[in-house]
Amino acid sequence: MRRPAQAALLLSIVALAPAATAPTPLYAPGTYRVDNLATRAHFHVKALVGGYEGDFVAPEGAVVIDPAQPDRATVDISFPVEKLTTGDASTDAMLKGDSFFDMAKFPTIRFMAQNAPLARSDAPTPIAGELTMHGQTRPVTLSVRLVGTTPDEAPGLSTMHFSGAMTVERSQFGMGFGRPFVSDKVDLSVDAIFSRAQL
Repeated sequence: MRRPAQAALLLSIVALAPAATAPTPLYAPGTYRVDNLATRAHFHVKALVGGYEGDFVAPEGAVVIDPAQPDRATVDISFPVEKLTTGDASTDAMLKGDSFFDMAKFPTIRFMAQNAPLARSDAPTPIAGELTMHGQTRPVTLSVRLVGTTPDEAPGLSTMHFSGAMTVERSQFGMGFGRPFVSDKVDLSVDAIFSRAQL
């Protein structure tokens, strides 16, 4: 009689034990729209004397996390070349002209990534995607780190803050003017804020 009693006791313990729960997703699924007032991409290019630097601002786009795949995201962000600013009107006009971005023909710069891993705060996360500038699309890798998140400010709303960096060769996008006096390599750093769209 002791064995059936022990078996019954074991079964009752198993039944009362809490069921294993799935790990909590890093971010809640949904659409996170870019904050076009707070987000910018800063660029810096070395030259024989000094260098050039400035910002792309006023982006449009979003990060989308599908509930069916909560550990991955789709990223689609575009910056208008018209909003490029260096703090010097003549430099702005040169960069927007046909020797560089040729804004009249190619008005936007776009970064897209599909099936992207979600960035964390403990280490940079490489996100492979495609960058389109000057009508040319090339594969790139953006190194992204989560700066922080805010609690929901209202039902269905939350904010995420990221930093990112990568280096591109402008000649790969058909913008080789000025070499070798101005470096081919362009360092890009991104400071981006996304807010979850209301459900």
